[in-house]
Amino acid sequence: MKKLIVFLTTAFIVLSFNACSNDNNDTNENNPDAIIGKWRVNQLLIKVDDQYEDDLLTECDKKSTIDFFENGTYQLKVFEFNDDESICVAQEIINGTWENSDNNSYSISDFEIPEMTLSLEVKVTFESNKMILELSGTINFEDEEIDIWLKMIFIDNNDYVPDNIIGKWQLDQEFEDAIEVELTECEKSMTLELFEDGIYEEKDFYDEGSECIAVEIKKGTWKNLGDDMYEITGIDIPEVKVTFESDTTKMIVEFSKTVDEVTHTQKLIFLKV
Repeated sequence: MKKLIVFLTTAFIVLSFNACSNDNNDTNENNPDAIIGKWRVNQLLIKVDDQYEDDLLTECDKKSTIDFFENGTYQLKVFEFNDDESICVAQEIINGTWENSDNNSYSISDFEIPEMTLSLEVKVTFESNKMILELSGTINFEDEEIDIWLKMIFIDNNDYVPDNIIGKWQLDQEFEDAIEVELTECEKSMTLELFEDGIYEEKDFYDEGSECIAVEIKKGTWKNLGDDMYEITGIDIPEVKVTFESDTTKMIVEFSKTVDEVTHTQKLIFLKV
């Protein structure tokens, strides 16, 4: 499913589709077409047993945008992780044209992807600062047929708010089973830097005699799962709870782990640097 976002965005571009809006669709100089603007991928929902489930796009996927310009052109930028998910890679930019045929029917110029066949129905609606794309049908790619029942939600790029977790954080306190662990100044040098594209870098330090020794930098990926829960790879813990205090300059990371069949709770407090 690694290329799914490319397939879906491709379907969005290569098809003509009908669109409707909760607002007045009349377009003129004072009321520009609803599609005009820069839209950022925000959410992907897949229909399972007649209900939509969140497919949890990566933070890298969420950097993908499509920009519709007033002059009738568009520009599509897609991002996705490389094979080992160590780098968020910008794919080749795609340019084309669009036209509003009769206020609620759009024609989008197509482009070709080798070995791909599309058989899809597409519906687009506009709600407040969102553009919602619904697709159903099949995509045939490299002799594999994929049934598609999904909904992709874009938000106005002007309303994009970066995740509070993004930034560089330094360890300040650690608690185990609600008891504070005494940290040395060297151990408090530990930093965690999380980037917008879903990559993070962890720098740890340990005391060796009178020296503070740096450990090899650890890298991985992070993902916001919703409801204050995050997935951070490379820490042997499936999910952690992350909350913020002091106007988002303090980050509290909480999780539990089981050792010898005994479950312990841990809390790490970081300050933004």
